[in-house]
Amino acid sequence: MFKVDVISEPAAALSPDGSLWGVEAKKLAQHDLSLVKPALLFADHVELISFRMDMQTIVESDAIKHFQMPMRLAARFAGVSFRRDGAEMEQLGLAVGDLCSVEDAETFFNHEGDAFELLRSFTDRHMEKIVKFRSAMRWVLLERRDGLMSAELEIAVQRGVLECSGWSAVQPDPEALVWSDVWNDFIPYTAECIVHRLEESSNVPLLDPGARISISRSIGRESLFELAGAGQGLNLPAGVGGSLMTHLPGLSELQVDELLDLRESLNCYLPAFRGQLVTLADEIEAEVSSDVEKLGMEIERRWHRDMAPVLQEIQQEVRKASYPRSLLNSFSGDKATIASTATSVMLAAGSVFAGASALIPAAAAAAFPFVSALNDSLKSRSEVQKNKLYFLYGVHRRLRK
Repeated sequence: MFKVDVISEPAAALSPDGSLWGVEAKKLAQHDLSLVKPALLFADHVELISFRMDMQTIVESDAIKHFQMPMRLAARFAGVSFRRDGAEMEQLGLAVGDLCSVEDAETFFNHEGDAFELLRSFTDRHMEKIVKFRSAMRWVLLERRDGLMSAELEIAVQRGVLECSGWSAVQPDPEALVWSDVWNDFIPYTAECIVHRLEESSNVPLLDPGARISISRSIGRESLFELAGAGQGLNLPAGVGGSLMTHLPGLSELQVDELLDLRESLNCYLPAFRGQLVTLADEIEAEVSSDVEKLGMEIERRWHRDMAPVLQEIQQEVRKASYPRSLLNSFSGDKATIASTATSVMLAAGSVFAGASALIPAAAAAAFPFVSALNDSLKSRSEVQKNKLYFLYGVHRRLRK
């Protein structure tokens, strides 16, 4: 079984300043969905390991701080009042008049006496404003909680092709997280968990650039290609596959249930397509270094040079056929054609990713459906190589309908 781990950190990917809440929470869920869709098309099973799930725990922890811990609430109110950050105030829906003075905020933080007396006096002076601030925080936290959820991803979970988890090996108790430093303790811990997973997992990792940035920032490594379990040879086939799928117009608009139905209808063409992904990955690896930007540029170049023209050729050949729709069923229609290509071999689906080296006869995969549907002269090696992209063409054709 071909399994892919999609590792995502949407906050790092979408927030240039590295803040957790620099964008709306629902955009973080949409980012994960955009990463998972291509993987769902060419993998048997996908596990989304997203820091978005850990952020849900952070939201629950923040709720405890603001609604069950008066000192934490007062400190947060004083902090917002002291910073007077326009973006933060806009997010909360507060004006300057809703805050205490900068001097009062400084006094709160510099107080060295009895903490309970400080809380009582500060709350007495600013009770009305603190109540309004608490209400504003409630709506922000509710918006974050709801926005971080994805009904689309849940459909894939229910259909048994997707699992979702956070970065942390063990999801922390929100009440325990209250007493932890999120930036200095929790986030570095989750980054170490991901590194360990990459080193131990046999699944194919597909890393979001935001995840790479976040992990490197947390553990001080410039590149994840140095890690044993995230080597370029394992990562590239999934990266190439994801990149090819994202070039297909209309994929982002397709609903998950429709996407899964599409994949199932073209399932018999997947083994050949995966074999071609491995070939492309090997070629790209031989030509470029492990530099992430150069890899991306090379994949982009390969799409325009190799992939797009082949899809156009396949489309033209399909149009020449008397019965184009019969192409999807011609796989089992001409046993003689299939037998004539018995010398063809391809990599066993998934074996290369698990570290196996076995090759299996794959006449059915090498002999493309439209080969028998058009004419016997299209049996040359070059044509067979082109036909290994029939799955990609099939997705492209359905998306254009």
